[in-house]
Amino acid sequence: MIRQLAIAALAGLALVACQEKAQTPPAVRPVMSARVAVGDIDQQSFVGTIEARDKTDLSFQVLGRLMTRNVDVGDLVQSGDLIATIDATTLDLTARSAEAALGNRRAERENAAATVARVEALRTSGTAAESSLDDARAAFDAADAAVRQAEADLAKARDALGYAELRAGFGGVVTATGAEPGQTVSAGQSVVTIAKPDPRDAVIDMPDWMAGALAPATPFIVAPQIASDQPIAGRLREIAPEADPVTRTRRVKIALSDPTSLFRLGSTVEVRADQQATPAITLPEAAVLTRQGGSFVWVVKIDEASRAARREGSVALRPVNTAPAGDGRLRIVSGLSAGERVAIAGVHSLEDGQKVLVLANDRDDAQGDAS
Repeated sequence: MIRQLAIAALAGLALVACQEKAQTPPAVRPVMSARVAVGDIDQQSFVGTIEARDKTDLSFQVLGRLMTRNVDVGDLVQSGDLIATIDATTLDLTARSAEAALGNRRAERENAAATVARVEALRTSGTAAESSLDDARAAFDAADAAVRQAEADLAKARDALGYAELRAGFGGVVTATGAEPGQTVSAGQSVVTIAKPDPRDAVIDMPDWMAGALAPATPFIVAPQIASDQPIAGRLREIAPEADPVTRTRRVKIALSDPTSLFRLGSTVEVRADQQATPAITLPEAAVLTRQGGSFVWVVKIDEASRAARREGSVALRPVNTAPAGDGRLRIVSGLSAGERVAIAGVHSLEDGQKVLVLANDRDDAQGDAS
């Protein structure tokens, strides 16, 4: 009997505790938030270099030891100038051998021609057979063909001898050297790089998402770092078709309009798009929740009765469309309006409809944190 009374008492105490727990309101969680506002997205600038649009790597067509290199980086050259030479001993011997072979073949052809004339005379007098004349003529034709082949070999050898000299195909400035005298260079190995001074491009590396959004012939402003107050205009000329797999940037080339002497080849410049700042709502990437391929934000709604007191409210999950904005921010394309308040931290631990307490130091204007 006593045992039954004890069990009943314990059950009663548990029921009372459950009722008290059910009557206890859930804890209100503090949340960091900001009121979104439309602001201007600053135009991002990039650092690049000035490069020639047309340049070429000069190389020898045959293997050889580099004997001379008459130019260095920064030198100006004209079309036809002698740039470098390689050891031509072997090539010269090959040309001489071809000359000797040609002389031998010509002598054989003259001998065959004399044989044909002699057999024709004998055939006229009736002392030589017709077949002997045919054989003599065939021998002459073979000797004549050998002469033509030897002439072609000599022309080829002399042409190869000309490969020992490397000459500029156009006027320009030397931007790089790839071999030093005494070094053995292979066929096709770059010895000197020559670039035409004009036209010139400003070359920058731009984030993939930003480069993909550029329109053809987008205007840019290009300024030398040594004189940032003297910018010139430029226009988009080329975008690399693929992004660098490591940096996820694309090489962008901007054609310069009437560049001054400040924009010399190899100089450093600052480049930015010549466009007005774009008004938009942007949020830190940490404020946007990604789920199942979609983007969402937590919209904070403050209860009217709590505005003057603890500023309590609740959060609601809302889908939004976003686009990259650079510097760790996302541009809100649709889904949010200016004046709404969103949670900007701890978005992965909130639940739809959860009660929250807006921190007293939260900004009423998200221009600085989530503009």
